[in-house]
Amino acid sequence: MKIENCSILLPGRRVGRGDVVVEGGRIAAIEERDCEPDRLVMPGLVNCHGHTAMTLVRGLGGGLPLQRWLEEAIFPVEAKMTAEDVRAGAVWGIMEMLAGGTTCVADMYDFPAEMGEALRESGMKGRICRVGLNFVPGRLEDCIGFTSSFNNSPAPVLADICIHSEYLTDEKFCRALADANRELKRPLHVHVSETRREHEECVARHGKTPIAYLADTGILDFGGYAAHCVWCTDDDFRIMAERGVSLVHNPTSNMKLGSGFARVPRAMELGVNVALGTDGCASNDNLDMFEEMHVASLVHKGLAQDPTVLSAWDVIEMATKNGAKALGLENTGEIAVGRTADLCVVDLNRMHLAPAIDIPNLVVNSMGADDVAMTIVDGGIVYEKGPAGSGFGRWSAAATARDGLLAAVRRLGLVPEIRGRLSGGGGACEVR
Repeated sequence: MKIENCSILLPGRRVGRGDVVVEGGRIAAIEERDCEPDRLVMPGLVNCHGHTAMTLVRGLGGGLPLQRWLEEAIFPVEAKMTAEDVRAGAVWGIMEMLAGGTTCVADMYDFPAEMGEALRESGMKGRICRVGLNFVPGRLEDCIGFTSSFNNSPAPVLADICIHSEYLTDEKFCRALADANRELKRPLHVHVSETRREHEECVARHGKTPIAYLADTGILDFGGYAAHCVWCTDDDFRIMAERGVSLVHNPTSNMKLGSGFARVPRAMELGVNVALGTDGCASNDNLDMFEEMHVASLVHKGLAQDPTVLSAWDVIEMATKNGAKALGLENTGEIAVGRTADLCVVDLNRMHLAPAIDIPNLVVNSMGADDVAMTIVDGGIVYEKGPAGSGFGRWSAAATARDGLLAAVRRLGLVPEIRGRLSGGGGACEVR
């Protein structure tokens, strides 16, 4: 495959022009030459924290603070979800991400085997987990057993260890999972210091911040990636840098839920690898990593009252190479000969992308998921833009995904019964 007449985001924060040649799943050549680019080739986007199947509850509970949002809007619906429901939500979310140039996601949700199967069928890369919760009988053994058994199958989808958070587990649970992880040797996926209340209550319980507490249990011994980190201290950042724990910045979700803003520039100063994530569709409410880049860039410039804070390249790297590093994705995250061909191809002919004077600035401040023309994973085309539902040629589940999503939403009692033609976005619907 040769992708011709492109602008290309290259290592060393350089923009090239020419063609990208893909062979055997890898970038075989980068042929730089003078041309008039009509597309941009950039590394595939890496969404380092999501709850993909929450497409089922997109927008639910809007306007509520985190604890009320969870307890009043989200948890009651999630308690009714079946594996079939989660699979339907996962398929729809994977399609949304692939259509937006995302090539890998770290997902935290119930029924992780359904997400893992859907990822493998779609061709997308991923990290999944069995969520650690100390109030669910047998969950510790389930976490350990699932991580071990799932990873008997080959990549590109792997299981990591996970606890939901400090406040939904206890020290005994964390230490036991840390002990088991001496054999599993997987990084931890976790929510950390998302709200002031969470952070301060942990200090009251343990005399330590969530990061310091988790480090003391040993559960960070094989590194990890921590979502939110809004209220983390400088000492927390030093621990994260030392233990190889990446900060996953979720600025849209944090603003929607009124949680605050992670001190990303300071974390970077102290050596923390910072990546980006969308969080779930009920607290974002989409899976658009371009939008996440845009929001991250603006938030920190505004907070600092300094337009030089977080350059466009800083933010692009958070969404690509830093994300790959956070999830342990080897040999990807940059466009260079020999690297795995995980690529996002953007149509530069869109009205809002002309003139393409400053490509990195355009990526962060003008592009959106709908501008993606093609998504490539391991050298194969997993999405190519066309009519709704028709861009996922190799994945048969995409053809009936909308029907599956709406059927699951009906089962959960979230919308009126819908009759009529639902697939492909065409035809009239009758609502009663």
